[in-house]
Amino acid sequence: MQPILKRQFIIIIIPAVCLFLAFGLARELNFIKPGLFVIPSVLHSLLFILSAITAIAGPLFFRTLFAHSMRKQSQVTAKEFLSFQRKILWISQVTPYFAFVAVLCDFPRFFAAAIVLMALYAVYYYFPSQKRIDFDRKIFRVK
Repeated sequence: MQPILKRQFIIIIIPAVCLFLAFGLARELNFIKPGLFVIPSVLHSLLFILSAITAIAGPLFFRTLFAHSMRKQSQVTAKEFLSFQRKILWISQVTPYFAFVAVLCDFPRFFAAAIVLMALYAVYYYFPSQKRIDFDRKIFRVK
């Protein structure tokens, strides 16, 4: 199960990492100048809220929903658990793309820093390590 989740994690996160690297290189070579991409200030707050939802609230809500739906079952099948873990990955790993937009569009420091911190949290916390998967398997009584 862990190799499947790790492969999905890598497939989701590699494009975001490549975007950050390409953007950093383009800035270093002066292909992109600060202030080139400007968006309305109301979108700063919106993207901040969306980042909080995808990094923290969305996965927590989905985990609670899954626990609630499985509460009467004595065991959860591995297939259901894998589907749950995949959905959590998809929800949480949208946040690094929001961080890229915040950095690309020169958001104010507060919003950019908060969005980047939420992206780092999402990448770190939802990384499918064997320890975390085993812990969740024990909690949800996976066969």
